[in-house]
Amino acid sequence: MRRFIFKPFILCFALLLTVNFSKAQHAKPVIKVDVAGATADKPQSKLWFMDGSWWALLPKSSGPSLWQRTSKGWIEDPLVSKHLTGYPGRVDVWANDHEVMAVGVASNYLSVYQLKKDKKSWQVKVMGKLSAPKSADNDIETATIVQDKTGCWWVAADVGDQVYVWKSVDGNHWNEAVELGNGINKDDISTLTILPGGIGLIWTDQNQDAVKFRFHEDNRTDWNAVEIIEQGNHTADDHLRSSVSPDGTLWLATKNSVDEIGKPQLVLRVRHIDGKWKNYPFANLDSIKKPSRPAVLTTPDTDVVFIGYTEYNAKDSNLGVIKFARVNLNNKNVIMDIKTVIKPEINAEKNTLRINDITSSKDKFPKNGPWIILASDQLGNIYEADLRADMK
Repeated sequence: MRRFIFKPFILCFALLLTVNFSKAQHAKPVIKVDVAGATADKPQSKLWFMDGSWWALLPKSSGPSLWQRTSKGWIEDPLVSKHLTGYPGRVDVWANDHEVMAVGVASNYLSVYQLKKDKKSWQVKVMGKLSAPKSADNDIETATIVQDKTGCWWVAADVGDQVYVWKSVDGNHWNEAVELGNGINKDDISTLTILPGGIGLIWTDQNQDAVKFRFHEDNRTDWNAVEIIEQGNHTADDHLRSSVSPDGTLWLATKNSVDEIGKPQLVLRVRHIDGKWKNYPFANLDSIKKPSRPAVLTTPDTDVVFIGYTEYNAKDSNLGVIKFARVNLNNKNVIMDIKTVIKPEINAEKNTLRINDITSSKDKFPKNGPWIILASDQLGNIYEADLRADMK
């Protein structure tokens, strides 16, 4: 294990981007890195709210980089970047009060990192390396991480045509991978989520045209049997993003593969507190506007749920935007009050901008403070919006 202890940000050496958040957030980038699509993957969360600030763990070509949102802009901590040099930078994050666990995704293995914060210092520890069984096709699409109510850590990844999970009681020692799904398409993805009484694993299965779910009860050894959330009629595609309301309702934003003009392109799938699923198609495709890569985000108010998505422009990829709306299941359109929250300035380099990949906190938005989301383009630019302000 590698452990590093260091002082917080030395501002004179940090990369500082000064941004007027209230005026520039819709058009101009707030962070610049040397990696395209820095807020990918679709099911991953890269932000968290801690000690009154938003933080982000974002990829650079050298590895993960830690950023803090301040009144002067987003500031990179160069020491965290230095000590994680060479490790996978594409991560999913789980945050507690003063501890962050992240899983980084390489092509054929996963790395787990721990970041601990107190008032005077950060501690960074590389917790371990996770590999799929040798018999598996080690082509990892993505991975996510959660901690259940008993304190156990879980990582899930889709590896070739199988879905695996790893478990650790302390974050240091990890069990061998357990296969929970198989026969999927190499393009399929999975995600873990916390639920009342346990955790859930969700994955797409485009070969069977299905979205699937398994539940694991806290303190039990085995996982429950596979549940079919929906199957048939081109319901499956490799787009998943979940969030849970304070009352335990699970919201799952997905894309289908209908791809027909005038038909819904996205599906909001809801697991109600009685454990029953219901599916709500929305966001019609037209000849110009193409909704994709949806994300659902919850708030301290059970009745306030936001769903966002990229709206591609079929004529010019530089004209794509990020839109958000409030969820209203009593509305036949499922969503209401649709607003554009990120609209990048048009770049002269055609077919390279392409705003995409909403990311935010895995937890519900904080009771106090801004509600920050990020999205990125193919030039390494990262943009933000504050849903608390923008969705009033």
